[in-house]
Amino acid sequence: MNTSGLVYPENDPCNIHMTDHMLKVAQSQYSNNYDSRIVRHRDLLCPFLGDLNSRNDHIIISIENPLIADADLADVLCLEVTELMQIWEARPISIFDCLQTACRASISVRNRTHLLQLLRLDKYFGLKVGAGDPVKLTTLCEMLCESCAQELQHCHDEELRADMLVRQARNSELRKMPFKQYQKTPEWRSHRNRVLLRAGNKCELCHKSGRLDVHHRTYDRYGDELLSDLLALCRTWHRRFHDVLPEAA
Repeated sequence: MNTSGLVYPENDPCNIHMTDHMLKVAQSQYSNNYDSRIVRHRDLLCPFLGDLNSRNDHIIISIENPLIADADLADVLCLEVTELMQIWEARPISIFDCLQTACRASISVRNRTHLLQLLRLDKYFGLKVGAGDPVKLTTLCEMLCESCAQELQHCHDEELRADMLVRQARNSELRKMPFKQYQKTPEWRSHRNRVLLRAGNKCELCHKSGRLDVHHRTYDRYGDELLSDLLALCRTWHRRFHDVLPEAA
């Protein structure tokens, strides 16, 4: 059972919580890159501020525009995308560094597809993510250098392994419990509530509401049941399964 109060949360195991310091770096990086694009647009559009680099500025701004497809860029500017990227690399607007505050190593841009992906993530982390929000580990790792990404992946794997061992030990304990004792555990209450929610608080055989029991269709996974192992039944149908009226399940 974790600190959120959930017993077996069905969260994506690839999600981790966004740390406050990484979020601040991401927001600062997004803000800096956004401001840089505004300045470059002004240089391009104002004839009094423009210079001989205006053409290249136009190319660089266009390269970072996700609404312009590669083929359209090549057609309009009469250059291959690889050549356009070389111009961008010589004077990039957006710069991406590892979000780990102790690292801040530069992230190399492989191609325009990678650049646009980094720009999307730059905006995502800079504007839409809050401290403590769950984010996909693979997504966060794209904004880290290779070394930091590997270290974070290793730490996450170790946490998952530790959680799995704790859960296995708890499942072993639950499997040995008599049902009366098991009924009082938060694990069983969670299973029971989810089954009743699935059933709409009605018997899943006669569809009548009222006092309901949760019946085991199988005991193969006792203590770690699947929802399909359990059935919400009214007292009448539960009696028919057991020939006698059981204590409330």
